[in-house]
Amino acid sequence: MNYSADSLPEIKLIPLDREALHFTQPGETRRPPTDIRWVKVLEFLRSNNLALNSRKLYERELKRFLTWSELHYHELRPRHLALYKEYLRDEIRTDAGNLLSKSSINAGIAALKSFFKWMSYTYPEIIATNPTLGIKLEKVPLPPAQSLTPEEMERVWSALELLGETKQRDTALVHILSHGLRAGEVVQLNVGSFDGKLLFLPDTKTNEPRLVPLRKESREVLAEYLQLRSQQGEVLTSLSPLMISHHASYKGERLSYHGIYFAVENIGELAQIEDLHPHSFRHTYATDLLLLGVDPSHARKLTGHQSEKAFRRYTLRSEQEAAIAAYYRAIGEEE
Repeated sequence: MNYSADSLPEIKLIPLDREALHFTQPGETRRPPTDIRWVKVLEFLRSNNLALNSRKLYERELKRFLTWSELHYHELRPRHLALYKEYLRDEIRTDAGNLLSKSSINAGIAALKSFFKWMSYTYPEIIATNPTLGIKLEKVPLPPAQSLTPEEMERVWSALELLGETKQRDTALVHILSHGLRAGEVVQLNVGSFDGKLLFLPDTKTNEPRLVPLRKESREVLAEYLQLRSQQGEVLTSLSPLMISHHASYKGERLSYHGIYFAVENIGELAQIEDLHPHSFRHTYATDLLLLGVDPSHARKLTGHQSEKAFRRYTLRSEQEAAIAAYYRAIGEEE
């Protein structure tokens, strides 16, 4: 049968409600469709070995950027990122109503730089050129190292003696932290990571394996802690966690990132040291290495600092101490 244009029924255009296209079951709340750009963010977060705090920061900052811009990744240009930096600097305010600090602005820009570097490498068909390459970070004075004084360290060791059930574990924990390990690195340690003298860290923040030599006293404390666990009936293997939880809900399981922070905060309260946190021991270790005269390049290898600029904060104190000593030698008042 042949049809002519006159015999065909009139075509009617029926407008569709966009919301009606998202089907829901009775009683369910309609949700907007997932932003395809966010899917790439989640893939980025999964593919990187980020510490918990770093992951939260990246997620927050990338979500803020995607809320600000509706452009797809292939549409972004350096001028858009420059406008976003102005937005962070001039419009975003803290809960207290203050403008963001330069460090906070840099945290947002650094998250974008890391993400778009990954995108341009992983999906060059989407982003041929990284749009963040020309965006500069704000100049921020180098923050001083938050090292503990010898007196404060003495109070930490004394506070450990006041602990009950967790005394042996927390003593071993502080000995490990006082060798410059990050909390996230301690979480990953197994019994097999300790060979009686060194700690082997296969997974680090910089993705480079690291060997950490332990002092004799620290080796003995760690060995005694593991022996105590064996005497209490625990079967230790090379894959057993080096540090275990004493929390009622997680007893015997691997000590978590938050568990480490809670243990150190408790020690800080007993030692009457305000805002004591695991990184305090890392700062102290790095500073002490330089005060002992360890070559900065060797010290960076021991601490696992990839950036020479980031490590610079620890050299300031040792250089100041050396300058003071040189002054007294020069005027003949050397002690």
